[in-house]
Amino acid sequence: MGIQLNFGERTPRAEQFIAIPKPMRADAQWARAQAKAIANTRPSANTYFRTLPAHRTLSALLADRSIWVSYYTGVPQGMHYTLGGFNEIGLGYWAFQRRPILLGVLIHELAHAGGAPESTRQAENALVHCGLGTLNELTTGVDDPTTPYDPTISG
Repeated sequence: MGIQLNFGERTPRAEQFIAIPKPMRADAQWARAQAKAIANTRPSANTYFRTLPAHRTLSALLADRSIWVSYYTGVPQGMHYTLGGFNEIGLGYWAFQRRPILLGVLIHELAHAGGAPESTRQAENALVHCGLGTLNELTTGVDDPTTPYDPTISG
């Protein structure tokens, strides 16, 4: 099964994390399945994730049953949050507005789970290596609004 989606069977460590609301569960399942497909079909994704401080591939992170994904209710119900050291990821309201964005946020947060520090662009750059952004965006810093990757995001 791998990373687990909190549909109510877990009490997260952070107050702002709750079970993923029923109307959003299919999207969360879709994002997890797409992330697994990326790990299985894009060697550059696993290669990049192995360069992160934890030296774990995207496949290894996705197979880790100790990683839980919940819904993030923090103000102002932003995109995401990861509880460092606790293998808990929260995906917020804005991440659920479009499936490609949700997938990008999940990949970004998995990069943090793989050790990418908040003080670098490593988590966001993971999207390019997963096919969710372009090399042009990475090298020029100019955003292509058709991709989930945003070269202006750090941390």
